[in-house]
Amino acid sequence: MGYRAELATLAYYFKSFAYFPIISKPGDEKEGWGGQTGHVQDLWRNKTLEQRWGTAPKPEDTHVFICGAPAMAEEMSKFLEGEGFREHKKKEPGQIHLERFW
Repeated sequence: MGYRAELATLAYYFKSFAYFPIISKPGDEKEGWGGQTGHVQDLWRNKTLEQRWGTAPKPEDTHVFICGAPAMAEEMSKFLEGEGFREHKKKEPGQIHLERFW
């Protein structure tokens, strides 16, 4: 996972920053994976963030950075938009920041 050490360090030092690495196919990994498995959407639906922060993430105080396969990024964006979040664009600031790659 790109920048994993840096992101984990940010999460350690800044309690308002959360980093939840999750993979959907642990059997495909060359090295064993002991972290969370499933999909990013699962982390949001099962309230992992809410439990960690003690409050539900809201568009007024939360930015979401999504990095991964285009299909996952699109599905997660639509899910978040249903909760009032908007994709960030140059002329229209929002709370959803996307990096699609494959």
